[in-house]
Amino acid sequence: MNQQIKMIANGLLAIMVALLLVTCSSHPQPIGTNGTKQETQSFRSNGERIYFTSTSDRGTNITSTGVPSGGMMGNGSSGGMMNGGSSGGMVGNGNLTCASCHGTDGRGGVHTMMGMQTMEAPDIRWSALESEFDAEKFRLAMTQGQDPDGKTQLNQDMPRWNIGNEDLADLITYLKTLS
Repeated sequence: MNQQIKMIANGLLAIMVALLLVTCSSHPQPIGTNGTKQETQSFRSNGERIYFTSTSDRGTNITSTGVPSGGMMGNGSSGGMMNGGSSGGMVGNGNLTCASCHGTDGRGGVHTMMGMQTMEAPDIRWSALESEFDAEKFRLAMTQGQDPDGKTQLNQDMPRWNIGNEDLADLITYLKTLS
């Protein structure tokens, strides 16, 4: 009997997460200063575009495998989606982005999904990373989930990104501008 209850509870949880992901993926179009829909959003650099949209000026989507166990949630410290605030950085195509977890300022934070599960996203401003990471270690962390020690894996909450070397260099350049 307990096994059946667990299966039903897990099934309901899976349905709730699926509904949440569908809801989170529909992001309204930005509104321009004249009150009309803004078709394109301008970014100061390709790295900034990648950080906020998971798309590149080169016309490619930056996709990921594995989704954080907490789902698409905003940054808890900035009133993210699960805390009643805005999307915490999801823009563009509604996909998971760096800003979805690490916030618009790159400082990370603790996220809570429906008050049940928490995830801590680290500070990814380059000033916080540079003591452990160089460009190659950062690439391995982004694409393979490899910790900078080269021996262990990052937490499964960190997606494994499919990103080219030029786009990755642009992203690092952008992270260096965050203070």
